[in-house]
Amino acid sequence: MTGKAIPTACIVVSLAVLPAACRGGGAPSTTPPASLPSAPPLDFTEVLDFARRTAAVYQDEPAIRAVVGPEVLLTVSDLARVDVRAFVEVDEGQRRQWVVVRGTANLKNAEEDAEYAKVGAPGLDIMVHKGFLDDAQVVWSFARPLLRPGLETRVTGHSLGGALALLIAMRLHTEGFPVSRIVTFGQPKVTNEAGVHRFRDLPLLRIVNHDDPVPLLPWETPGAAREGLFRHLGAELRLTDRGTWEFFTEPRAEGFLLTSFAAHVGRENPLEHEMARYLAKIEALAAPAATQATR
Repeated sequence: MTGKAIPTACIVVSLAVLPAACRGGGAPSTTPPASLPSAPPLDFTEVLDFARRTAAVYQDEPAIRAVVGPEVLLTVSDLARVDVRAFVEVDEGQRRQWVVVRGTANLKNAEEDAEYAKVGAPGLDIMVHKGFLDDAQVVWSFARPLLRPGLETRVTGHSLGGALALLIAMRLHTEGFPVSRIVTFGQPKVTNEAGVHRFRDLPLLRIVNHDDPVPLLPWETPGAAREGLFRHLGAELRLTDRGTWEFFTEPRAEGFLLTSFAAHVGRENPLEHEMARYLAKIEALAAPAATQATR
């Protein structure tokens, strides 16, 4: 979802004690800690490639083309049935292809983020968020025929788009595609503990702005407990407003407390969820002259 499109609602969070595996200071490492071998070996310059594409998918096709370059095969689709946009980029020269999915752009998408019904995902053998699965199946029908077997495959998205990107990556993985990297921005939860266990080896990196409430969704309710509470998977890179970052080898979004939207209407601050804010922070971290104060 884009920050300006989030409907009036409120999220109240309180920060629990978060033991960081790594706190931002000095130059970012190009490889993750040895304790998380499945994490993609990205530096911030590579993360920026993901962020630029994820921001571009909110724009028109010429803007997307300006980011991906003139030589690649680019297919953009506005999937009207689910009001989601995605593009597939195939670069035969680099032997690489991308699936990029847009986040929430309207109230319908935002409501899907907040639902908690779980259903079985065909071909994945896990329980997942029903609204996300419905949308992901439409994106899959668009993207799958365009993808080339054997090419390195990268998948990315923001907000709802991040959830859909993860589901697409799961399915590509089960079909044997060489999914090398998945990076999501402000992604809500997709599956339960059993799903996390099944796909914990995916090369997923979740990037989260420190006050972005959307990664806390769906919130914990009696309904959400059916089939097991929603849980995140993958390594987490948390960005701060001070130009620093924290890297967690285990998800830490569960360390935050979330109350009902409806109880605090009008007091939310959606700015930290905007993709533009994610992009600006990553651009600063990727800049050669960027420095990080030790936290």
